[in-house]
Amino acid sequence: MAFWSGEELALRLPGLIGGFNVKNLDCASYRLSVGDQVFATSDKFASSAPSAALVSVLKDPPDNLLRIRPGQFAFLMTLESVRVPKDALALISIRAGYKFKGLINVSGFHVDPGWDGKLLFSVYNAGPADVVVERGEPMFLIVYADLDRVSAKTYNGASQGQVDIKASLLANMTEQVFSPLMLQRHLADLEKRTSDFGTRFDGAMSTLKAATGALVTVVTLIIAVLALLATVAPGWFGVTLAKTLESAGYEIRQKAPDSSCEDAAKKKGTVEGLKNAGSAQIPMDTSTKEVEQRKLAFKPAGEKKPAEPTPAKGKSLPEDSGHKSQ
Repeated sequence: MAFWSGEELALRLPGLIGGFNVKNLDCASYRLSVGDQVFATSDKFASSAPSAALVSVLKDPPDNLLRIRPGQFAFLMTLESVRVPKDALALISIRAGYKFKGLINVSGFHVDPGWDGKLLFSVYNAGPADVVVERGEPMFLIVYADLDRVSAKTYNGASQGQVDIKASLLANMTEQVFSPLMLQRHLADLEKRTSDFGTRFDGAMSTLKAATGALVTVVTLIIAVLALLATVAPGWFGVTLAKTLESAGYEIRQKAPDSSCEDAAKKKGTVEGLKNAGSAQIPMDTSTKEVEQRKLAFKPAGEKKPAEPTPAKGKSLPEDSGHKSQ
C-alpha cells in the first residue's frame, strides 16, 4: 500500500474530484472546501416551528459564514464531489489551523473504494471560542492510497451520490446539546438569580433593621415617659393606669396575704394573749364574797370549825368584833 504523491495527485485527481483546482494541492494531500449546505446545533430549534428550516444554505457575502459556538456540533458538506477508485482508499481530516481552535472531526476518517459523491464532515467545537467557517474556504484534507489489488467489495450504501444533508441525520440534533457551554450558561443564569436574590434579601434586611430600630426607640420613649409620670405624679399615674386596665377588660385585685404568714401572726397573737392572761389578776365579785362568808357563819352542828391560825410568838391575834359584843 502506497500513498499518492503530489505528482500522482496532480495527474489523477482532475478525473476524481469535481471542480479540481491545482492551487489546493498540498504536498501529498488535497484541500477540500466548505460547500453550500451546513448545519449547526442551536438552542433556537427547541422553540422553533416544526416547519422551520434546519439546514443553512451559505451564499455570497455577507451570508457566507457559519458560526460554530463552543460545545456545538456541526455538519459541513464539501463543495467538491469526490470519487475513489476501486483499487484505492482515501483518508480525510481537518486542517491543523482549525484543530488548534478546538474543532474536532467526529465523523469517519476514511472513504471506501467505489465512493462517488460529496463528503459530509461531522465536527465538534471543544474550544473556548466560536469557530467561524466560510463558504468556499479550503478546510479539509484528503489523501489517497493504493490497495494491493482492485477490490471486489466497494461502497454501495444509501449515501452514494449524496449532494445535500439528509433530514434523517438531523432527527436527533435539534434538542439542546449537553455540553460545557450549556453548563456554563446554566451556571451564569444561576449566579445571576442568586445575585438578584441576595440584593433583594439585603434590602429586606435593611428595612427590617430600620423598622426594628424605630420600634425600640418608640418603646424606650414610652417607658421613659411612664417612669417620669410615676415619679412626678404617682397618684394620678396609678389611677390612670387602673382606669386604662379596666377599660381594656382587666380587673385589679389586691394580692391575698400568704397563708404561712397569716398562721404565724395568729400563733403569735395567741401566745401574747396567754401571757397577758396569766399575769393579770381576776377580780372577785362582792356578791361572791358575801356568799362565802355566809357559808362560814352558818355551818351545821358537828362540823368542825376550821382551825384558826396560831399566832406567832410575841404577837397576839386581833380580837374578833363578834367576841367584843358578847
